[in-house]
Amino acid sequence: MLWKQCHWSENIITMETLNEIDHLQSSGFGRPRPRHGLQLLHWFSNDYVTFNNDSEMVTVRNPKKMEFGFHRFFDNIEEHDGQRNQLLPDQGLPYYEVGNLNAQGSDKLPRDVRKNFTGHNDDSNIDRIIISLQSDLVLDRIYVTQHDHHRGAFDPQRTYRISKGLISIIRNLDLDELLEETGYF
Repeated sequence: MLWKQCHWSENIITMETLNEIDHLQSSGFGRPRPRHGLQLLHWFSNDYVTFNNDSEMVTVRNPKKMEFGFHRFFDNIEEHDGQRNQLLPDQGLPYYEVGNLNAQGSDKLPRDVRKNFTGHNDDSNIDRIIISLQSDLVLDRIYVTQHDHHRGAFDPQRTYRISKGLISIIRNLDLDELLEETGYF
């Protein structure tokens, strides 16, 4: 596995980059049921991104238009107990988030993503994808994380970078195959 260091205030933390299905499985992202992160990641990999002739990942639609519940991610810095913590590296590019099933436009996400959503304050709505974009809809980075609904913040210990290779692997799997290979069933 590849490890990337990101700075958090005065502390340095490591952020794992998930490159293979077994990395995704061991991360615990999107599991157990009723979580929706694996279904969200499958939709994102198969329907929201593609690869151009230069092998760059590009979005099929502009997240600025807020379709599927996409919106700007402004929660990168959190203050807790007098400390400022940064979830993702500051790279000078805007971040966009998708996966909040209460967000405007999220009702356009596929049924597989929304089917276990209870509408209650439980684990059925904690998974998110956060992306950064270069110009012309070219993806720079993809992250998955979970929102701790009790604290009202994202969990840095459950935040992972997703590699372009893992996106390619997921694109070649049916949803049921992905769920089975990651231990969702």
